[in-house]
Amino acid sequence: MSTKAYLREQILEQLKQMDEATYKKRSLQIANQLFQEEVWQRAQAIGITIARFPEVATQSIIERAWLEGKCVSIPETDNKSKTMQFREYRSDDKLVKKTLGLYEPMTKARILAKAEIDLLIVPGVLFRPDGYRIGFGAGFYDRYLAGYEGRTISLCYAEQISTDFTPEAHDLPVQKLVLENNLK
Repeated sequence: MSTKAYLREQILEQLKQMDEATYKKRSLQIANQLFQEEVWQRAQAIGITIARFPEVATQSIIERAWLEGKCVSIPETDNKSKTMQFREYRSDDKLVKKTLGLYEPMTKARILAKAEIDLLIVPGVLFRPDGYRIGFGAGFYDRYLAGYEGRTISLCYAEQISTDFTPEAHDLPVQKLVLENNLK
């Protein structure tokens, strides 16, 4: 098992120990920190996943974006090519569980070009303080970020911050980490 795979497994096991009340409370605190960010306030279009436990919950973030009139887009993956694109997501859109258990758009809503997405909220499992991350292992975001020029943020719990890994040459850092009580 590689170091990344080992670290990924270890932190996911640790996070899965959270009870539901703690998970909801911590996710809400992180969302509230995000809403204070100028990049959030200025963004007209965001790219975000429908999170799965134990990732920081994103449903309240999506709902707030809709209330603020932001265009919300969620990834649609192509497992064969290991690529993804972001489709507009509205409150009445149906979702389907697909690759890696992720929820994706069921409808063929409008695809947003990378340049249209002001803020990309990038998921991950482990993060260095300088923004480098270990994702879930499929590489979808690594490939997408290579041509993305907008702002990037990752939402994470304090225990997901680590210097126990070294970024690889192809890795690209996110610009900011948002935690419960502060921003890194």
